[in-house]
Amino acid sequence: MLRDLLVLTVLLVGVYYCFRGPFHVLVFYIWNAYFRPETWVWNAQWLMALKVSYVLGITAVVTTAFSKNRLRLTSHSFLIVVFLGHTLVSALLSPKLSIIWPYWVDFLKALTITLLIPTLVNDQRKLRILTFVMCLSLGFEGAKQGWVGMVLHPGGINNNQILFLGDNNGVAVGMLMLAPLFGALGATTRSRLVKCILYFLMIGVIYRALSTYSRGGFVSCGALAFIYWLRSKEKVRILIAIALTAAIVLPILPEAFWDRMNTITTYEEVEESSALSRFHFWEVATHMARDNPVFGVGFNAYNYTYNQYDFSDGQYGTGRSVHSAWFGVLSELGYVGFGIYVLILLQSLRNCWAARRIARQSSEFGELQRFAASFESSLWVFIVGGSFLPFQYNEMLWHVIGMSLALKMIATRGESPGGLS
Repeated sequence: MLRDLLVLTVLLVGVYYCFRGPFHVLVFYIWNAYFRPETWVWNAQWLMALKVSYVLGITAVVTTAFSKNRLRLTSHSFLIVVFLGHTLVSALLSPKLSIIWPYWVDFLKALTITLLIPTLVNDQRKLRILTFVMCLSLGFEGAKQGWVGMVLHPGGINNNQILFLGDNNGVAVGMLMLAPLFGALGATTRSRLVKCILYFLMIGVIYRALSTYSRGGFVSCGALAFIYWLRSKEKVRILIAIALTAAIVLPILPEAFWDRMNTITTYEEVEESSALSRFHFWEVATHMARDNPVFGVGFNAYNYTYNQYDFSDGQYGTGRSVHSAWFGVLSELGYVGFGIYVLILLQSLRNCWAARRIARQSSEFGELQRFAASFESSLWVFIVGGSFLPFQYNEMLWHVIGMSLALKMIATRGESPGGLS
C-alpha cells in the first residue's frame, strides 16, 4: 500500500509540473519509461488502467506543437524519420502484420520521443537533468540489486528480468549503457556527497550487469572500459578508477562465472549449444534478407518467420530469436533498412565526436566533453553487446541516439551552459 501511495504522489507531482512546459512532460515520460512503476507497486491494475506512457507521449507531442519549440530537422533526424517510414512499410507488407503491429506502435512512440529530445533538450542544464532522471529511474533499482548481491550473495547469478530490457543479456547491456552516464554525472557534479553516491550507484549497476552471467555483457563491459578510457581527458585517473572497480568486483565472481566466460572462445570444444545455435540463427537471417532485400520479412517478425526458413529441421527449436541486433535488422528490414540503421548509428557516434571537439575548444563546455564520451561509450556498449542480442528497437538505445543529437546541437548552437549540482 505504501508503494502505491508513493507512486500516486509522484504522479500527482508530475502532472503539476507538466503544466510548466513540454520539457517537464518529457522528463516525466522518461521517469515512467525507465522506472516502470507498474512493476514496483503491489497492485498494478489501477496504474495500468491509466495508460500513463501513452498519455504522457501524446501530451509531450501536443504541448511541443503549441510551444515555441520547433522540431529541429537535421540530416540525422531525417534519417530517423526515413527509417521509421521504412519499418512501417516493412510491417504493412509482412504476412505477420496482425502479430507485429502492436510492436510497431510501441516503436513509433519510442522514435517520437527520440525526435522530441533534441527539440526540447536545448541546453546543458536540460541535458543533465534528463540524463540524471534516466540514470536514477533505471539505475537505482539495478544498483540496489547489484550491491545486495555483492554483499549478501557474492558471485551469485541474478536472473531477475527488467521489463523493457528483457532477459539477462538485455539487462547486462542496459546496465552497462547506463554506467558511463553515471560516470559523467559524477565527474561533473560539484557536491562531493552527490559525487560519491553517483559513483557508488555506477559500481552497483556494473556488478548488476556482470551478475547476469551474460557473455555478451562481459565482452561489452570490456569494450566500455576501453572506450571510456580512450575518450577521457584524464587517462591515468580513469585507468586507476577502472582498476579500483575491477579490484572490487572481479574477485567476488566465482569459478562458475569464469567457466561460462571461457566458452566465448572454447564453444566448439565444449559443444556449447547456445553459442553454436547463434551461427545458425544468423545464417537463417541472411536467407531472409536474400529473399526480401528491400523490406525484409517484416518489422520484428524474425521469430514468427523463423520456422519457414529453418533448414535444420527443428534442431534448435521453433520460433527462435535471431540473437543479434545486426542480423535482426538485416532479416526484418532487408539490406535497405540495414543500411539506414547503420548510417543512423554512425551519425550518432559522429555527433559525440563533434561535440567533444567543440567542447575542447571552449572551457565553458567542459561538461559536454564528459557527456560526449559517456554517450559514445553507451553506443559502443550497444554496438558490441547488440551483436548477441536483439536490442535494435529498444527505446533506451533510441533515447541515447536522440540525446547524442541534442548534445551536438547544443554544442554547435553555443548555448550558455547550465548545471545541476
